[in-house]
Amino acid sequence: MNIKSIAFAALLGLATAAQPALAETKLMFNVFFPASHPAWPVFKDWAKDIHDATGGDILIEFPAQSVAPPDRVLESVRTSMVDAGFIYNGFLADKAPGTMVSQMPWMHRGDSEAISVALWNTYQDFYAGKNELRGVELVSMFHLGPTWLCTVVDKPLNTLEDLRQLRIWALPGTIADIYSGLDMAIVAGPAVQIHELVSRNTVDAYQGLTMETTVNFKAAPYTKACYEMERSLQSANFSVFFNKRTWDRLPAEHREAIMAHSGAKFAAAMGRAVNAADSAARQQLIEQGVEFKPTSAEIQQALEGAAKAVEAAWVEKVAKAGIDGKAMLQQLDAATAKAAQK
Repeated sequence: MNIKSIAFAALLGLATAAQPALAETKLMFNVFFPASHPAWPVFKDWAKDIHDATGGDILIEFPAQSVAPPDRVLESVRTSMVDAGFIYNGFLADKAPGTMVSQMPWMHRGDSEAISVALWNTYQDFYAGKNELRGVELVSMFHLGPTWLCTVVDKPLNTLEDLRQLRIWALPGTIADIYSGLDMAIVAGPAVQIHELVSRNTVDAYQGLTMETTVNFKAAPYTKACYEMERSLQSANFSVFFNKRTWDRLPAEHREAIMAHSGAKFAAAMGRAVNAADSAARQQLIEQGVEFKPTSAEIQQALEGAAKAVEAAWVEKVAKAGIDGKAMLQQLDAATAKAAQK
C-alpha cells in the first residue's frame, strides 16, 4: 500500500468514526393487566422480537404499574404519558364503534386465536383510511376467551323464569344490554368487583369473565356451574396502538419492523396464549367441582331474541361512518370459521 492509499484509508477511518451512532430509541408501553395474566409473556416476546428486528435500535419497556386506569389508556397515549398501550374496546363503543364488531353477540366460536386474527384482518378491510382511533397508530387487535353464564347458587337453570329469578352481574356493554333487553335487573360493573360480589352473596350468577379471569379474580371457589353455548354471548377485544407523533418520527424501516411482528402475527400469538390459559383454567374449575352444562333451548332462544336489538343498534351506529355493519359481521364470522378449521 503506497502513502496515498494509507492517507486515504486513514481519512476514511476518521470520517466513519466521526459519524454518530444511531441512538437507541426507548418506547414505554403501558400494560394494565396484572403480572399473572397470560398476556404478559406475549407482550415481552413481542418487544424482544422488535428489538432484534431493529438491530437493537427500538427498546420497548413496560412501566412498573399502569400509568392510567384501563378506561384512560388511550388518552394517556394520545397525550404522550406513555408511547404505546392497549385498551378494552368496550370503552370506545361510542367514539370508535367499529372496534366493537367482534364483541357483537355470537361472534366468538371458542377459539381466541381464530377470532383475534379475523378481527384484525376484517377491521383493516373495512376501516382502512378512516382513522377511527384519532391521535394513535393502530398496530394490532386481540381477543380474550368466551364468557359463559356461571352460577354461585344451587338453583336449576332451565327456563327463562329460572333466569329472571337470579341476581346477575354482567360486564357492561353487550352482555348487560342483552340481559336488560329481557327486562332483568342486573348488576353491571368492572370485572375486578366480582370477588366481592360473589363472596358477599350480592349476586347469584355472573357473565363476562373468561375461565382464566374466573380463576384469577377469585370467583372460582364460589362457582357451582357454568352454562356453555356453541358460541359465546360476548367476548372482550382490545386495540394496540402507538402515539401517532411518536410513530411518525420513527424511521420507515423501524415502523416496518414493528408491523412485521404486530398485526395478525401478534393477534395470533395472543390468541394462542388465551386459548391455553382458558383451557387450563377450565380444567382447574372442573377439578374444583364446577359443573359445565349446556344452556337450555328456552334460555338460548330468549338471549338470541334480545341480542338482535343489540346488533341492530351497532349496525346503525357504524352506518354513520359509511360502514356496512352486516357485511362486516358476515366477513368476520366467515373468517373466524375458516381460521378455526386450521
